[in-house]
Amino acid sequence: MDIRFDGKVAVITGGARGIGYACAEAMVASGAKVALIDIHAGNLQQAVQKLQSQGTVRGYQLNLAKVADISGIISKIREELGEIDVLIQAAGILSASPSEDISQDEWDTVMNVNSRAVFFMMQAVTDQSMKPRKAGSIVNFASIAGVRGMMPPLCSAHYSASKGAVVQLTKQGAVEWGKDNIRVNAVAPGGVMTENMKAPPAALEQLIPLKRLSQPSEIAAGVCFLASDAASMITGQILVIDGGGSAVGF
Repeated sequence: MDIRFDGKVAVITGGARGIGYACAEAMVASGAKVALIDIHAGNLQQAVQKLQSQGTVRGYQLNLAKVADISGIISKIREELGEIDVLIQAAGILSASPSEDISQDEWDTVMNVNSRAVFFMMQAVTDQSMKPRKAGSIVNFASIAGVRGMMPPLCSAHYSASKGAVVQLTKQGAVEWGKDNIRVNAVAPGGVMTENMKAPPAALEQLIPLKRLSQPSEIAAGVCFLASDAASMITGQILVIDGGGSAVGF
């Protein structure tokens, strides 16, 4: 199956590094015009420079915790690249603090980026660009921590809560915006070997049926499928990508 996004505009949050960047690579290679949103200006500039040789890519710096700024960024993207066909929300904060150590500020920081911003980004994109055209596809980033409990130190209460919220925001968005021909799905990765990931414990890998953690490109492949017309009848679903780890309950 050859999945293509020729002529379509894709917005990717957290697109400067890690899984977000892998999604950007895949979307550009498939013909999409890509808007990268990230908080880190230096990483964003490097990502745009790397990808520009392959297609149309622009960067937009934004602190997603400042939800009041989201609408303006989406308006700017529409002016510069065109109406938005795909929204991929890969930005997020990973924290593994023990529950007894989580402060109110830390709780709010994780929730604001991982779930609050996810909703208001969906709201801005659908209201401005997708609902008027009765078309669009959204892929959010949940986590296996959002669909099941996790043993410390693999996860934490605020991270799990934020990703559980993403699961329900995805399902609610699918229900409410289905009448507008907007599909809303999510991926729920397990452990992923990004550039910041230290070598995983061998014991952890042995608990995974495929005996390894995922590569960012493998998560991006699932994202591209859900975003594409190949998944035209799929909405409100959470695609777990974890090498089978959740099947055995690691």
